Amino acid sequence: MVSVTGMDSVFEGSHYKQYHGSSYATYVDFDVYKNGAYFDSGQVKYITDFKWGQTYTTTYVHRGIFEELFIAPKALNENSGEVSIYVRTVPFITFIWGGLFLMLAGISILGIIDYSVDGKAANTVAKIKGKWDNGPESRKGGKK
Repeated sequence: MVSVTGMDSVFEGSHYKQYHGSSYATYVDFDVYKNGAYFDSGQVKYITDFKWGQTYTTTYVHRGIFEELFIAPKALNENSGEVSIYVRTVPFITFIWGGLFLMLAGISILGIIDYSVDGKAANTVAKIKGKWDNGPESRKGGKK
């Protein structure tokens, strides 16, 4: 559960046209509760950029061993003081990162093992001794 504890808005950046800044940022403070008990506090930002004509947000991320928690503002209403917050818990994401590092370690170990003692790469293709045979047309003294 997420409980919003405060919301404050300010202009940021240098003056732009009729605005006191190039962007308008709203800071949203919140507390996170896990299983009914206080877990953590955080802050996200909802930014309206006047210069580029777009809005974007910052995201709160809490990484744990078995899950990651993402919190971001979706929309807000300055007049009423309401904010819509997107909350998502992704389970076992750390295992994906662990698997990536295990795979990289395995590739590195295979590269080291495949490299021979004298510093040259091991040749896995066996060379065949003998002469190339292009058939009866290429033989000297063959029938025509």
